[in-house]
Amino acid sequence: MTELFIANLKIISKKWPDIASRLKTTTFENIEAFLIQGYNQTISVSGIQLSSRHNRLAEAQLFISTLPIDASHITVYGVGMGDVPSLLIDNPQYLSIDVCILNISIFALLISYTDQSEWLSHPNINLNVLPSEKLNFPHFPNIAITPDLTLVSDDNAALRDLLVMELNLDFSNQRHKSDDPAVLKRFDDNQRYITHDLDAASLINSHCNDKAIVIGSGPSLEEHYDYLKQMSLSTQRPLIIAADTALRGLLHNSIKPDFVICIDGLIGEYHLPLALTHDINLVYFPRVDPIVLNAWLGQRYTAYGGSNIYDTLASSYPKLRLFTNGSVIHPAIDLAVKLKAKEITLLGCDFCYCNNKSHAFWNDHKFAQNEAKEQIWVKTVIQKVKEAKHWVLNGKGQRVATDLNLRAYLRHLELYIAKHPEVKFYQASLSGAKISGSQYKDLI
Repeated sequence: MTELFIANLKIISKKWPDIASRLKTTTFENIEAFLIQGYNQTISVSGIQLSSRHNRLAEAQLFISTLPIDASHITVYGVGMGDVPSLLIDNPQYLSIDVCILNISIFALLISYTDQSEWLSHPNINLNVLPSEKLNFPHFPNIAITPDLTLVSDDNAALRDLLVMELNLDFSNQRHKSDDPAVLKRFDDNQRYITHDLDAASLINSHCNDKAIVIGSGPSLEEHYDYLKQMSLSTQRPLIIAADTALRGLLHNSIKPDFVICIDGLIGEYHLPLALTHDINLVYFPRVDPIVLNAWLGQRYTAYGGSNIYDTLASSYPKLRLFTNGSVIHPAIDLAVKLKAKEITLLGCDFCYCNNKSHAFWNDHKFAQNEAKEQIWVKTVIQKVKEAKHWVLNGKGQRVATDLNLRAYLRHLELYIAKHPEVKFYQASLSGAKISGSQYKDLI
């Protein structure tokens, strides 16, 4: 225990005794950390610098410049080297400043070797630990200290993901602009299907079921092919709704879903066994490739997403609007809810690369039709697994490799689940990402 730690802790003990108690028992001996000297000095933790070593002041000012000009109550996620809160307290405009610790071990390290007493003692500062325990996080406006997002502790991983989603929002929305020429052309190409195909809303009166199974194409789906094959033979079974890329594996194992959901314009005939789709209902968004729609043998139903790119279409050709925020799993689940399901079991909804795979079935099988395209796609997703740099916690509490987009899909689903307390959600595998708001159900 250093003199600096004792001095910093004395302030924290007076203002936030619960946090002080945690800091007293927090260790950081296993953290790989050392000082880095440039024009300024900073600390490196596991190869990540807590701040710039060239101009810490300029970096802190850059963070602060992202705040709205009229902001008075702000939240800072992470601490870095303490430069951001140190500058914020100099501006009387900021009447309250919530500083949220994202990794208490790294914070203990920081206050052991640096003097943070000035901002810690300021009356406008409020210190939080484990902010993701509070359901209304993240708060806005905010500043997210980038190194802290990378070094976040496991129990703040969900909060980190929500913050990263917000930081990447403009980039993520680039492919979903209402005036995107490619989107408008695809809508035009699909005009005859939009006009003549049934509205997915018509399913509400004909396919209601209080139980549903929603199937993604995540690797853990392979654990449940036998269960699904047996269950699908029952006349009293739940409704089965599958993502498009799960269909090949399902049909290969003699499992025929009631509905397949397809929303992505990049899904092609090499993803889907179109010649085997008789008696399978398709619920699709108008961004789907018209080649897929033309070749689908079962009944087609049109639906729209909730974003404004569908508003003009909806005014002329009203259709059921389904929740989506990037993943086909979202509208699949929302369809189940709109079909009055009160119990939804999720299979293959992994949001990560469990078992070192990206998809169920695809990695282990080859197809003669469109082989060149299919091989390119499989090689691409296998490469993504190898290069994955991000992680989520699975149902066993273990870190599993994933990508930023999959993490975002997971968090959007959790936000959706939180808005539907009337529905019970179950996960059938512990291999995939833990989905907050769901319970584990053993199907074996």
